[in-house]
Amino acid sequence: MKSRVIPFVVSVLASTIAVGAQAQSFQFQTDADYNSADIGPVDVNGMQIRQQYFLAPIQNGDNQPWREAAFLNRSSSVNLSYNRIETDGGNDDDSLNAWGIGGEYMSNSHDFYAALDVNFLNGDNSFGATGKLGFFVQQNWLVALDVYHSNPDNYGSSTDYGLSTKAILPVMNGDHLVLTASYADFDEDNGHVFAADYYIRPYWSVGLAVRNDMETLQNVFGDSVELRSEYFVTPQLALRGALSRVDVGADDENQFAVGASYRF
Repeated sequence: MKSRVIPFVVSVLASTIAVGAQAQSFQFQTDADYNSADIGPVDVNGMQIRQQYFLAPIQNGDNQPWREAAFLNRSSSVNLSYNRIETDGGNDDDSLNAWGIGGEYMSNSHDFYAALDVNFLNGDNSFGATGKLGFFVQQNWLVALDVYHSNPDNYGSSTDYGLSTKAILPVMNGDHLVLTASYADFDEDNGHVFAADYYIRPYWSVGLAVRNDMETLQNVFGDSVELRSEYFVTPQLALRGALSRVDVGADDENQFAVGASYRF
C-alpha cells in the first residue's frame, strides 16, 4: 500500500502546483518573517507582519518567477506592516515597535513608477519614510531615484538621496535571474545593496545579497552577506529562509531568518 500511496501523493501535489499556476489568481498577500542573531551576550530578534492588497487580480505567468508576479504584471498595491525588534541581554532587555503604511504604483499603460513607505515608532513621534520615482527603461528593467527621510523625536530631521535598479533577465532553459541594486548618499557615509536571485524553477529561487550601511527595520545590521532561498509549496504558499554573516564592529556574527507568504 505504501508504494502506491507515495506516487499518488506526489502526483496530486504536482498537479496542484501546475493547475494552480495557470488558473488561480490572487489580490491579497500576507507575509510573516522572523530573524534572530546572538551578538555576544545580547540576543536580537526581529519580526514583521505585512499585508498587501493589489488593486487588480494577478496571475502567475507561465515559466516566470512567481515571487515577481506583481512586478512582471506592473500591478499597483497598498500595504500595512507591523515590525517588532527585541533585545535580550540580561538586565538590558528592550523592544521597539513600529507600524507602517505604503503603496506602489505602476501600470502597463506607461513606463512611470512611484512608491512610498512610511513607518511610525510606538511611544514617541519618530517616523521615517522612503520614496521612489522611477522609469521602466525596458519591460522588466526599472531605474529609480530614492529619497530617504528620517524624523526622530527630539532630533532634527534629515533627507538623503540615492539610486536603485531592478531587472528580471531570462537565462538558459527558461530560468530567470533577478538583479537588484541600491546606492544611497547618507550624511555620515554611503550605503549600498547588491542582490541576485536565480530562479531554478518559477517556484524556487536561491540568492545572495550584500549590504553595506543600509539599516532597515527588517535588517537592523547594516553590513551583512546573506544567502537565501524561497520555495512555493503551492502557488499560494511560499516558504523562505536565509543565513547571514553580519558585521557588528570588531566581530562578525551569524543571523538566521525564516518566513512565509500566503496569497489569496
